[in-house]
Amino acid sequence: MKLKILLLFLLISIQNHSQIFVGTRHIGKSSKFEKGGALERFKNTETIFVLSNIYEKEVYEQIIDNSWNITPYKVVKFEDFNLEDYLNDKYSIAEISGTVVVKDMKYGGTTSKLFTYVDFKLYDSKSIFEEKNKLSSEKWTKRKEKILAQNFSIIAGFYLYQKDDFIHIAEPSNKAFDAFTTKIGILDTPEYMNSVIGAMYSKNVFLNYKPGFLKNYLQKINNLLLKGELYWMDENDFLPELKKLASHKLYVPSYMTIKYNGWTRGDKEKNDKNIEDIFAKYDYKYEIISDEELNNKIMKNEELYYLRYVRMNTERFLQVVNAKTGDIVYRNYISGLSYNIKSKHIKELNDKIKKVSKN
Repeated sequence: MKLKILLLFLLISIQNHSQIFVGTRHIGKSSKFEKGGALERFKNTETIFVLSNIYEKEVYEQIIDNSWNITPYKVVKFEDFNLEDYLNDKYSIAEISGTVVVKDMKYGGTTSKLFTYVDFKLYDSKSIFEEKNKLSSEKWTKRKEKILAQNFSIIAGFYLYQKDDFIHIAEPSNKAFDAFTTKIGILDTPEYMNSVIGAMYSKNVFLNYKPGFLKNYLQKINNLLLKGELYWMDENDFLPELKKLASHKLYVPSYMTIKYNGWTRGDKEKNDKNIEDIFAKYDYKYEIISDEELNNKIMKNEELYYLRYVRMNTERFLQVVNAKTGDIVYRNYISGLSYNIKSKHIKELNDKIKKVSKN
C-alpha cells in the first residue's frame, strides 16, 4: 500500500482522550466555542470523509445524509485520498487516525498505549506552505509527514474500540522499542505504518464500527457543533430522559460479553454470563443483542436505548444512547487499573435511573 499520509504518529507525552469530544481540546468543562474561531472556520469548509473500506461509499453516504448537516461533505476512498489535494481553507478532514503514546518507565524501558479514533481536522495550510516553500522538494518529501502532523487542529472526534487482534498488530512491544536508539524506532518504518494503516482501513478491526453506531456518533457531534457546544467524555452525568429506562428495555450489544484478561493481555471469548454477572443488581429490563441486529435497528430508526461501551487501555466509557436521536442520556467515565466493566458500574446506572424516576 502506498503511504500517502501519516495517520498514525508517535507522541512522547500522554494525552487525554474521550469517547466523544467536541472542541479543540480533549478535556475541560462544558462551555461554548469562542466566536470567530475554529468552529466558524470549520462551518465554512467541505468535510472530506476518509473511512474504512469494509463498507461501500454508498453506505457511508446514507449514514451521513441522515446525520450530518453542519457542513457539505464528500466521501473519498482511502486509496484515492491524497491530503495535499485538500490543503486549503475550503476543506476539513474526517478520518480514522491513531496515536501510540510512549512513556519512559521509572526503572528503565518504555511502555506504550494505543489510541484509535475518528477525528475531524482543520489543517493550517498557511503554516504548512510556509514551511514547504523553505524546503527543497527532497527535504519536503522527507519532512512532510512531521510538518503535517504539527499543523492541524482537531474539532471533534470519537474513539474506535480496538479488537484484540488489531492491538497485537498495532501496539509495539517494549522489546521492539529497545531495538532502536530513537523514540521513533519501529513506528517510523514503512512496514509498520503500512500494516497498521492497512488494517484500520481494510479490515474489520473495531468493535463499535458499524453503520448504525457511526450514525449515532455523527448525530451527536453534528448537533453539538450546530449549538456551538463543547463536550468532553471525562464527565459523568445524565439527562432526565434516562427515566425512560424504568419502563423501556436497555439493549446490550454482544461485543460487551467479551471480557479482557489483563494477565494474558488478550480478550476472552464472548460469554453472555459476563453480562449477566455485571447486571445482577440492575432492576430493570435489558436484553443482550447481536451487534448486527442492533445496527439494523438503529439504521431502521427504531426507538430504543442501548448501552455503548468503549475501552481504551484502562480508560472505560459507559454510555446509554438514544438510537433514534444519537443523544447520550447517561455517561460514566471510569479510570483505574481494571480493564473491564464491573457490577458496581451497572449499579451506578441503576441508581441514577431510580433517582431520576422519582422526579
